Amino acid sequence: MTTDAVATGPDGHDARAAATRDGPTGDEPTLLGVTALPRTAVGAPAGDGPLAGPRRPMWARLGTGARRHWLFAILLAVGAALRVLVMYAYRPAFEFSGDSYAYLTLAHLSRPDPMRPAGYPLLLRLLGDVGLLGGTGHLVLVPAVQHVAGLAIAVALYALLVRRRAHPVVAALATAPVLLDAYQLDIEHFVMAETLFLALLVAALVALLWSPRPSVLACGLAGGLLAGAGLVRTLGVVLGVLALAYVLVRRMGWLRLAAFSVVLAAPLAAYAGWFHSYHGSYTLTGGDSAWLYGRVAPIADCSRLDLTTEQLGLCSPHSPAARPGPNYYVWADTSPRFQLTGSEQHKNAVMADFAHQVILRQPADYARMVAADVGHYFLPGRSTGYRDWPVGSWQFPTADPPYYWHTSVPLLDLDGGHPARVINEPAAGWLRAYQRFAYTPGPLLAVLVVLALVATGLGLPRPRLSGRGLRRPWALDGPPAVVATASYAEPGPGPRRATRPALEGLAALGLSEPFIADPATTARTQGDGGPARRGDGPSLPSRRAERRAARKHRRANQDPVVAERRRLSADCALLVALGVTVLVVPSATVCFDYRYLLPVLVLFPPAAALAIRQFVLSRRPDPPPPRRLG
Repeated sequence: MTTDAVATGPDGHDARAAATRDGPTGDEPTLLGVTALPRTAVGAPAGDGPLAGPRRPMWARLGTGARRHWLFAILLAVGAALRVLVMYAYRPAFEFSGDSYAYLTLAHLSRPDPMRPAGYPLLLRLLGDVGLLGGTGHLVLVPAVQHVAGLAIAVALYALLVRRRAHPVVAALATAPVLLDAYQLDIEHFVMAETLFLALLVAALVALLWSPRPSVLACGLAGGLLAGAGLVRTLGVVLGVLALAYVLVRRMGWLRLAAFSVVLAAPLAAYAGWFHSYHGSYTLTGGDSAWLYGRVAPIADCSRLDLTTEQLGLCSPHSPAARPGPNYYVWADTSPRFQLTGSEQHKNAVMADFAHQVILRQPADYARMVAADVGHYFLPGRSTGYRDWPVGSWQFPTADPPYYWHTSVPLLDLDGGHPARVINEPAAGWLRAYQRFAYTPGPLLAVLVVLALVATGLGLPRPRLSGRGLRRPWALDGPPAVVATASYAEPGPGPRRATRPALEGLAALGLSEPFIADPATTARTQGDGGPARRGDGPSLPSRRAERRAARKHRRANQDPVVAERRRLSADCALLVALGVTVLVVPSATVCFDYRYLLPVLVLFPPAAALAIRQFVLSRRPDPPPPRRLG
């Protein structure tokens, strides 16, 4: 356990100061089940704190850090060595003939593309403007930057998990997929947007999950990073909405919510306005209708649809069993969608209506197709069907890969040149052999999701039965005597009168007596005397002020372990929701492609690491409910 872990409790308060003031409780759980006591210098009183003694030598601190973080250091070194091997075996980079060519071309344009957002082309343009990609042969710097970003993602995740008191071994294992997965190494070598999207997503999560109550600046930073992710891949917009829901559930305050929302929405709105100025619609891309049409065309039963004459031309000429995959209907020259005439807005409207009819009138077929593709990601091995995008596109290639993988076309440099493709054997053969075994199995990902979901349930508020019905164990956080005084009037011959719940917080602060005894307060609480009028007595706090005082009191006096467990529950739920969304949205709108599995490597393993921390804290029983006096 580090000094910081001892110094800071689960709720972010100074545990050493509390231990010095109140004395050790002896029941504070740690990861090893040992009570954490404040570290003091030899011969110094406990009240002097850990800074009273001399600091340890640097070599001693380095040795302690090496012993604590040895596994992550090994994994990081292996991940770096593998990336160097990829850079040597395949030069200068991998390119996908669809996306990579488009990104490199868009880096020189000054208008938004109708199919792809401008986030990743902007990165390529920035690299070119600073002179890093000034000529032919400098394309190698693109995968070099992305490999460094992959290592930085692992470091950020490890730092976050250790900060959240996950065991260093557990935290290191959670970063192993992004460091060692061969498909992750392969995608980082492509001139494609996936690595930048992952880096922005992880940076936003670190900003949002680092502190128990992130600052306004951190919330704004998280919103801005997720907006950037949305401008790299439009999926980031959906993830930003989920993160906004997380901020709401955590009740971080209106100022933090406003900072997150405004900084998230402003860049997206500005880009949508720029897109409208060229293409006539307020959106981030204009190809959604074509993608959705391609997704539903393989299952469309035109006899069950109410189609116009023009839309009948979109029906597939193939029999249902022989229909090709979604990419045929989007890109092939013989696709029915290329028979449409008119403006692009008209074509998109026709395809969108066709797709929506298929979804609404064939909901079972559509849901079955989406569920099958999502479940496919959790199967053992790496296998694809004839309607899926071939997995070979994301495997280390030989000198002559199949053409339909779209990875064998001549390379395109940023300046329009065509650098030579170099494959160094036997290093490339070693990587191909490594990829046959070194990937994150689908069943393991399923187990990680289950762990995170169980941990989410463990941290939820659990009602308890008491003498007066259901009561949550943390609903009343003050001392029993104070809570009893605030919640019930003095005993007498008449029935007891419950005061407003907000007065519980004032009672704990010693401010409740004048309001409990005041007739206006009693009348306003019971509802039998009408609202208190100004000038009839001492001024009373508003209901909002009382609720604010009660919230502050509960936050200050809540059991730290309960607070941490509830926070872990929300964090696990967020990571699982993001990961499931990453799989469901492409399965519902595009096609099955193992490329879309890679973002969950930075979501499901950290969620499982936080789940283990939740299981450790759950060994401590909940505090007993407060007893009622009298």
